[in-house]
Amino acid sequence: MPTPEQSQLINDDRSNKVRAQSRSILLLILFVLPLLTMVACSKNAALDSMESDANGYLCLKCGAKYYTPRTVFIGPKCPKCQEDALMPTVGYYCEKDKHLTIRAQRGDPHGAVCEICQATLVNAMRTPKEAELKSWGATSPP
Repeated sequence: MPTPEQSQLINDDRSNKVRAQSRSILLLILFVLPLLTMVACSKNAALDSMESDANGYLCLKCGAKYYTPRTVFIGPKCPKCQEDALMPTVGYYCEKDKHLTIRAQRGDPHGAVCEICQATLVNAMRTPKEAELKSWGATSPP
């Protein structure tokens, strides 16, 4: 059995360890929390490429191009030819040409190809914005 002096030393040692652990946790919080805040507030390129202010559509039958506000959806009936061939669009960005190729969002065994340089576009998908859809020739449906 420890003497009272030994018990006091043991208790002091435990108190010092608890204080050291508390300080370590506090320092960890003070340094990690700002880093987490910076990471959480930064823009994510992948998420940004999926966000848009508009929806684009291409009719596979007649080739009509349309866009709507992000909250409005149309299809599958094309407003021009009345066929069930209206497909949502997706864009593929070519870093070399700085050009966005817009096409129907559907499976294609050959993959997307840049309209300018004919390069195969891999990992280049992004959702076109309204201004890009308009410059592609899309109009608002009647």
